[in-house]
Amino acid sequence: MRLHAVRPVIALAAAAVVLFAACGSGATPAPVVTPSPVPSAVAPTPTPTPLPTEAPSPSASAASAVPATACLAANLVARITLWEGAMGHLIAHLELTNNGPACNLATMNQPQLVDGNGAVLINGAAAASSPSAPIGTGEVRTALVQDGNYCGPVPVAPVSVSFVFPDGAGRVIATPLAPTDTSGVPSCLGAAGSAGTIEMQPWSS
Repeated sequence: MRLHAVRPVIALAAAAVVLFAACGSGATPAPVVTPSPVPSAVAPTPTPTPLPTEAPSPSASAASAVPATACLAANLVARITLWEGAMGHLIAHLELTNNGPACNLATMNQPQLVDGNGAVLINGAAAASSPSAPIGTGEVRTALVQDGNYCGPVPVAPVSVSFVFPDGAGRVIATPLAPTDTSGVPSCLGAAGSAGTIEMQPWSS
């Protein structure tokens, strides 16, 4: 055999050995790197719109306002809704309505038992001082009046209750329970001509 024909065979065999060694050496192939996804843009959080502040209604403001003037008797209307009681003491249930502008109502007045001619049958004590409370147009207040021991002459019907307001504000005579009613006249429990009694509770809502 010729020497120059053997050399290519040796070279080819050597290359095969090198390739085999590389494949069987157990070398770990380089990891494939997957590119990270690009984060999408985050939408901005909307700023909450503040709720509008509700303004107080005119009616609420008007209701909270305290009138500066005292109530006049000419703007007030009273009526008796019931008489009850026994044993010489009678109680009248009354309603008072303001037909005028808002004003300050004296909650205690001087009560009187009066007959159909307006004559005073029993005169109550004048209120030395009385707190006031606002009353609006058309509003109603209620009170109780108790009388006792009437020892005078037979009164002219109808019998009712009147109120004298302080500081010269006038006098209100309540509409009687009926045109001929005398059920508010208490029995005489003392001597003839002795003084009777009459008093009221404050006007209230």
